[in-house]
Amino acid sequence: WTCEDCTAVVNSISAYLTSEESLAKQVDILLAEVCPQTENPDGCVEGLPEFWNSIAVLLWPGYYTAEADWMCAPLCAARSVREITCDECFEGLKRGVDQLLLESTIQGIVEALSGEAFCGNSEEPERCAAAIEVLIPLALPALTANPDPEAGALICNNAIPGTCPAL
Repeated sequence: WTCEDCTAVVNSISAYLTSEESLAKQVDILLAEVCPQTENPDGCVEGLPEFWNSIAVLLWPGYYTAEADWMCAPLCAARSVREITCDECFEGLKRGVDQLLLESTIQGIVEALSGEAFCGNSEEPERCAAAIEVLIPLALPALTANPDPEAGALICNNAIPGTCPAL
């Protein structure tokens, strides 16, 4: 697939994951899967929705950045050209998730959010960093455990119209 295809798909993922509908689904998953695993489940349920929304608007566009070395930069440097199938688009989505779940990626996200980009701007930076350290390693596997084929088709078709048949 082309640099332009990759860029369009990555931008589509970022837009989808920061949409109101997707953020609501993410919060529902985290409330069900992550909060019961924390030291203070009731506090988690109370504070997580707002906290996750503020994280997600930084996390998803930060990870799904087309120009990044971990996304489209290698493909764009190579300049290959051919049509992309729905299966290939889904495989690209899966590779992005597999990479997201790598210990090194999760640790990098924890470090980035714990620093100036996110927690550094909060009223209680230490408390924020401690919450990030618990939340992110639990949240990312929970959010990616059950991929939604409809969302995948929506992301691929928004990026490259007609890539996937209607589900």
